[in-house]
Amino acid sequence: MGTLSLVTIRNLIRSDLNESSTSLLSDTELNSLVNDGYKDVAVKGLCYELEVTFSNILAEKIIPLVFGTNRIIRVNYVEYKSGTTDGGWGMLAMLPQATGHTPAAFVNATNQTGTPQYWFQWGDYLKIDPIPDVTTYDLKVFASSYPTPALSADADLCADLPVEFHECVYLFALAFAALKLKRWGDAANAYNRYIMEVQRKRNEYVMKYPDGRFPHELPDNVTMEEPRGR
Repeated sequence: MGTLSLVTIRNLIRSDLNESSTSLLSDTELNSLVNDGYKDVAVKGLCYELEVTFSNILAEKIIPLVFGTNRIIRVNYVEYKSGTTDGGWGMLAMLPQATGHTPAAFVNATNQTGTPQYWFQWGDYLKIDPIPDVTTYDLKVFASSYPTPALSADADLCADLPVEFHECVYLFALAFAALKLKRWGDAANAYNRYIMEVQRKRNEYVMKYPDGRFPHELPDNVTMEEPRGR
């Protein structure tokens, strides 16, 4: 559907519902629905990713993930950095139950400290293991987050979301606009389309799947066979 502005989404909704007047659906109400959809798509699609640097962290295991007006939904990847230089040592995601069972090769047996190797997210906190053996340290976190600005002016775009997800914002607002008008069938159809599109686009554009080993292996030998049917 391409890039959509706030006024374009409102016009599309009114056109689909054949409701051109503002008596039942005011611009203010539609703007509110569009902003709700803006946040809901970011949550369900995990499509707004931030690169956040946490600097000069004291030697502790638990790091708060709430910073300023930003709120992290899901941590995707963590790097342990040496100073402020870009690039660091990638850390492995772990299960909470594995805390404290770091291999002895990575931990000082005397004080149970070492170079951080593992991480997991617990709500609004990031837990690393083991405790760093330095006074302060830096982390770079790649995380899916909530979009920051709200849409208010007619020309505002869903700038924090990839353009592929703009249609999902429109479908969310369409579903709840139909719900307000008590068009139950239209609301259910639009919401089902919304969920289907968010899932499809998340799998297609957001989820990162590493290639397996088999596709990159060279065969031991190659044979030529005639096509069947000749």
